Amino acid sequence: MKTIKLIVVFCCCLTSAHLFAQNSPQSIENDLLRILKKVNYYGAHKKEWKAIDSLRKQNKIFAFKLKYYTSKYPATINQSFISLIKERLVIATSADGLFRTYSWNTQLGNPGFDIYNVLQYKSNGQTASLLKMDTVGKKGNLSLWYSKIYTFTSNNKTYYLAPYNCIYSTAKAGQGLKIFTIDKGKLVGNPPLIKTPSGVYSQLHYDFDASSIADWKSYPTIYFDKSAQVIRTPLVDFNHKMTRKFITYKFTGRFFEKLKS
Repeated sequence: MKTIKLIVVFCCCLTSAHLFAQNSPQSIENDLLRILKKVNYYGAHKKEWKAIDSLRKQNKIFAFKLKYYTSKYPATINQSFISLIKERLVIATSADGLFRTYSWNTQLGNPGFDIYNVLQYKSNGQTASLLKMDTVGKKGNLSLWYSKIYTFTSNNKTYYLAPYNCIYSTAKAGQGLKIFTIDKGKLVGNPPLIKTPSGVYSQLHYDFDASSIADWKSYPTIYFDKSAQVIRTPLVDFNHKMTRKFITYKFTGRFFEKLKS
């Protein structure tokens, strides 16, 4: 009887060790990498017969697996995922480690980019994730990826200022900024913090002619100066040309308000 019990315990230990190994940080990354490589492979061959169907399938698999892992395993919010970044997954993480975005080009767009985003956040020691596929393929919706997350605290509440980029075609691009906060354990994506002469908003956005920056070594992007509590956005002129000037929004205690130039 004792021998049987020892065998049962030993088998249970082996099973637990196997399950742990399957869900270790490296195994999670390897699983995601395997699928993302397929996305990029079929994206490079999407003009071939049936490749577009495989591309759609692999994007869906990657999207739902990424959402699953980032929801179930809290440590993923701090995981570097270097191999995935090399495969063009764009990751942005807040300074406090409580909010992170994962963005990738599905390569289903024609001619612009179609982007899927997974938004991961942490509250009360638990992580959760949202899969944002609703930005793709619907008229009037932006297909965007997040490049950075700035952390801003006011009145004991933390806000995440997330600049993003869009590419519609070789001739047209866009940039903007969305604001998020975690409230009562939920990610809220529309706190109205930006005040302009036309109203109060939860985000900024502008489009520009991509040819206007074609010969620039680098070009301006949205920037948040934490010490000065200002948001600076590049000025786009009436001909949709990007300039090297900025529009400044200063936090006045309740809103970021546009300063007169």
